[in-house]
Amino acid sequence: MLMKPPRFRYFAPQGVKEALALLAEHADEGRVLAGGQSLVPLMNMRLAHPGVLVDINGISELAYVRPWDGGLAFGAITRDASVASDPTVAAQFPLLRWDRSLPTRRG
Repeated sequence: MLMKPPRFRYFAPQGVKEALALLAEHADEGRVLAGGQSLVPLMNMRLAHPGVLVDINGISELAYVRPWDGGLAFGAITRDASVASDPTVAAQFPLLRWDRSLPTRRG
């Protein structure tokens, strides 16, 4: 059975200001697409019906790990692999890293 999402408009802003402007303009129907692990399947099953998707994956300034208030701050599109290899994470919060030799369990 092939599932397709309902129609939507797609935007791929290049900066935070542009993304925020799009989200403000489409406040009622806009959704942020960062990884798509949850939203895209829901759209395909027609359980989510955003009229507008704002894809923030291309906004590099949202990919970071940095010290913040005694802890760490993670950007909205920071990938797991970045966290696993970040020296600040290793030094301050070694449990956030994982052993890549262990099998990954999915599902």
